[in-house]
Amino acid sequence: MDGWVQASGIYENLSKRRYEYWHVSQQGVKTMVSWLCWNAPSSVYEQWKNSVS
Repeated sequence: MDGWVQASGIYENLSKRRYEYWHVSQQGVKTMVSWLCWNAPSSVYEQWKNSVS
C-alpha cells in the first residue's frame, strides 16, 4: 500500500477493506499511523478522521 502513498492523509486500502491514515515525513519516510474498518458507523469515521487530521 505504501507505494500508492505520496502525501500524508487518509487512503482507502481496497484489499484490506479499511481506511488508513499515513504520515509522510519531509525525508519521505511513510508510516501508517492508524486505520479504521469500512464497517464502522459514519459517526465513528468522522471522529476518527478528525483525530488523525
